[in-house]
Amino acid sequence: MAKNSIDAYGAQGKTNVLTFDPDDLVLVTDESHPLYDSRVHLPLDESMVRNIDYQGVIQAIEVSKNTETGDIEVVTGRQRVKNAREANRRRRARGEPIRLVPAVVRRLKPHERASVLSAAMVSENAIRQQETPITRAEKMARQQAMGRSDEDIAILFGCNVATVRATVQLLDCCSAVQKAVEAGQISATHAKQLVKLTPDEQRAKVKDLIEAGDGVQGHERSRKQRAVLAGEPPTRMKTRKKIETELATATGERAAALRWVLGIEESAAALPGLADAKAAMQAFDQEVA
Repeated sequence: MAKNSIDAYGAQGKTNVLTFDPDDLVLVTDESHPLYDSRVHLPLDESMVRNIDYQGVIQAIEVSKNTETGDIEVVTGRQRVKNAREANRRRRARGEPIRLVPAVVRRLKPHERASVLSAAMVSENAIRQQETPITRAEKMARQQAMGRSDEDIAILFGCNVATVRATVQLLDCCSAVQKAVEAGQISATHAKQLVKLTPDEQRAKVKDLIEAGDGVQGHERSRKQRAVLAGEPPTRMKTRKKIETELATATGERAAALRWVLGIEESAAALPGLADAKAAMQAFDQEVA
């Protein structure tokens, strides 16, 4: 006699996974409803639509039956449902069978419904961990090893073929570069530019990149690290004090340019010659750098 599924898999319990036509599920749009989430209004994601069209919805959503209306309401998985609807519209147009959405039913007592469902909806996305660039590259490489084409992998990961190839290239970097990417010290974009270098050159360059980004954030960090990759000498920002000191002895167009930088002039139009002013500032930058 065949064992039941609990015994066969050594599980402690089981629940039913139901499948639905996504058009039969209700996405709550009433802001006063405990299941309302503003993300329900997000536009369709073309990458997700193509993925669902290709292989269906892999991860089950969660639903609950509204005992007052009889509606099957989506607790978690709004984007899967929305994009599955669009994928099915395309499949129907091609004469292909639709994709059904797997769902687990959460049964609750009436007084538990509002608080428990609302908490589940918030937690589903709030505590997810994002995969790192290296982890993503390893997953793509495994798909390639299984014989999938880059076109199919692009659909699976919701990107384009160029991104697949560039991401897998991260695995050709030395461990120092990969560790820097994992630690967030350099971006994956920077790492991809190091692939063609020798391992020794990669280690030296990544050290320079980390040092350039140390203690700075945002655009300033990106600017300094781009300069390292371009082989440019590090530039220093000119302080207001340095500019004021230079202005004390400057005359003519040079002085006008310095006054404009300090905000003394109302606009660049106040300068007798904007081109001359720019040339004066370039000369000043070279002197004080």
